[in-house]
Amino acid sequence: MKLVKWILLISSTIFVYCMVQLLLAYILKRRLNVETRLKKIQTDDIKKAQQETSSKKLRLSFLHISQSMKTEMNLAGIKLSPEEFVLAWILIAFGPAALSIVISPNIFRSIIIAVIGAILPLVYLRVAINKRRTLFERQLGDALMVLANALRAGFSFQQALANVANDLSDPIGKEFSAVCRELQIGVDVETALMKVVERMNSGDLKLITTAVVVQQQVGGNLSEILDTISQTIRDRLAIKRSIKTLTAQGRISGKIIGGIPLVLLIMITLVNPSYITPLFNTFVGKALLAAGAVMEVLGFIVINKIVNIKF
Repeated sequence: MKLVKWILLISSTIFVYCMVQLLLAYILKRRLNVETRLKKIQTDDIKKAQQETSSKKLRLSFLHISQSMKTEMNLAGIKLSPEEFVLAWILIAFGPAALSIVISPNIFRSIIIAVIGAILPLVYLRVAINKRRTLFERQLGDALMVLANALRAGFSFQQALANVANDLSDPIGKEFSAVCRELQIGVDVETALMKVVERMNSGDLKLITTAVVVQQQVGGNLSEILDTISQTIRDRLAIKRSIKTLTAQGRISGKIIGGIPLVLLIMITLVNPSYITPLFNTFVGKALLAAGAVMEVLGFIVINKIVNIKF
């Protein structure tokens, strides 16, 4: 019981501390937004510099956020700062686990809940990144059409990219705006576009980059090349949508079948805890839980391999 009390005390302390830090960060951010609106007479660059400086003040010194984590959060389009996201991550991991110990002091179950809480933010981050990349691929056909029309109207390639950045919404508008800024400071077209290719993991944009670079080296009608690539991308997206429709039943069946054991476990735990307690307290029960978790993961992997058709 002493160990349970210490775990509960530590978890509660971490939970309360993170909640206070998030609340303070929210209050400071609201104050920053008010001050920013009151200083509209300043230029956009000065505003941006002030916001970046103020946001650095909001960062918590005890948290070290890796550059890859910051890049992934920026790519996912999460509006929280990296420090706030990590604090929320800690809350999700420790909060439900501490509550589970309060309701029923079972260390094994609390560890499972903490592990699930630690994994969920990573899954959310990965899903958000994949969703943003998928949206980028869908917007690419329209972006090429705008780009080709701008080139026919007599704009330069950089001006045509600026039109795409201004006319289309995120994520492609934001990514092409970054390309335009890099071109303005002297970065070559291939390097600027390849950075977007790496961030978005886009084979279509890599093809476009190659076409643009070849056209700049040997000449040719870039607008017609972009029209051809745009039509190819639209055809590929149509095929992809057809495949997604044909495999919808398998994907939904996999999610339902995989989710039923988890839902039943949660429902029985809430409705009749004494009935499910041996599953957490006995060696056989823990072994069955571990075997079930392994089979769940293997089932998800196998079903995903079957329905995820690459072409």
